[in-house]
Amino acid sequence: MYKDSFFIPFTQHHDSIIVDATQSKSYTYEEVYGQIADIAEGIGQLQLAKHSIVVIYGYKNAFKSLLLFFSCLKCDLIPFLVETGGLGKITDLKFNAIIAEAAITDSIVDNATAQKVNDAFIYHNIHDDVYVGDENDLLVVSSSGTTAGTPKKILLGRQQTIANIASNREAMSITKDDVTLVLLPVSYSYGLIAQFLTHFFSGAKIVLGERLLGILQLPQLFQKHQITNVFMTPLLARLILYYYQKIPKIKNNLRFITMGGDKPHLPTFQNVFRLFSCPIYSTYGLAEAGPRVATCKYTEVPEKDSEACIGIVNPGITLRVATTEKYQDKYNDTPIGYLQIESPSIYLGYIRGNVLEKPASNTVLTTKDIVVKKDDRYFILGREGDFIEYKDRIIWFNSLSDELYHAPEVLKVSIRKDGDDRMEIGVFHRNKINIPEVEQALKDKYDLHAGDHYDLKLIEFNNTYYK
Repeated sequence: MYKDSFFIPFTQHHDSIIVDATQSKSYTYEEVYGQIADIAEGIGQLQLAKHSIVVIYGYKNAFKSLLLFFSCLKCDLIPFLVETGGLGKITDLKFNAIIAEAAITDSIVDNATAQKVNDAFIYHNIHDDVYVGDENDLLVVSSSGTTAGTPKKILLGRQQTIANIASNREAMSITKDDVTLVLLPVSYSYGLIAQFLTHFFSGAKIVLGERLLGILQLPQLFQKHQITNVFMTPLLARLILYYYQKIPKIKNNLRFITMGGDKPHLPTFQNVFRLFSCPIYSTYGLAEAGPRVATCKYTEVPEKDSEACIGIVNPGITLRVATTEKYQDKYNDTPIGYLQIESPSIYLGYIRGNVLEKPASNTVLTTKDIVVKKDDRYFILGREGDFIEYKDRIIWFNSLSDELYHAPEVLKVSIRKDGDDRMEIGVFHRNKINIPEVEQALKDKYDLHAGDHYDLKLIEFNNTYYK
């Protein structure tokens, strides 16, 4: 048996299957491990410092990315999966090497030692003063960088991640009989930990697809592999709804769908129910505390004005409200404040350069999510500052977004504000959308007027976003 916990499933479930759907190839867990061992042997010859960070860059194929991910773990290295176009967002990190599918022309590798190992381009000796961790350092993931500039580099631990995987398996009742379709990028903690690793540790069949191609092939993949679950972000769900808006229902054997990584919004929920007719788990989490912390199961379509609570807290986790006076007068006696999470899955810290900035506690995390607690249930209003005050009330951006997602062409909404509470609303869309209808909806419900209270900016959607 392999020493590392992350390799036990390769022997424990040696006959389980991983499918590379983009290449139409299937492998047993045992065969996958054989490929990992070959790649790890080549990487090991480079004699990179143990427990240093290796960036796995630009791989569009999830199966290849995961082979390198496990190969780095086998060599006692800390993998960091980064998608194409993201090199500019890692210049603040003192990593040891980059493994890439194609030659890199970026100046970041100008002084590096370049070698080719197992068809991979490897650049090392990039920094003299690299980050070096310890045996519990597992992997690095990014915070969301789509609107926040340079994302934070989050270090996750082995013990903490295993605890989160165990909690996920119990909360979702995932077993070896499940067949999951992975459409989310494995560079994203929700795709890697909440979906792939949770099913991997269960010995389930895992089908790895490429997002857009997988969406277009969804009915065929469902039928061919008898898929039992798909994990989605609300954006992925809306992409699926966009492509299948003229289809009443996709035939399936799904046990459930999950939506996590962002607030799902009621119109998305309702249309996903229409298309799949199966239970939906709305999941709440964040990379710093585990990509799933709480789970809310829906077995029927939510009512029009229903509030979405974060659901049942996952096993081994405790939630509470860290009250703040800032909002209390707007919400009377309802407890309101920052959501605080007590969990064995708390991150190890943020890495800046080669320095690990550890959290104040290794078991408790105070988030920037503002919640209210009603009848022992938690409802997320939005992130700290994501609101405007108008006519003596708080209008949360989450609520505004609900009004915009009724149009199937709208895939993503980004809202920012200036010091005068004037908003810039970015609407990422496909095809044409009816601007007067959008403006009328905000006027009718919130008495907000284009030009006075906000500017609406239309942005053609591209496929670099995953949430």
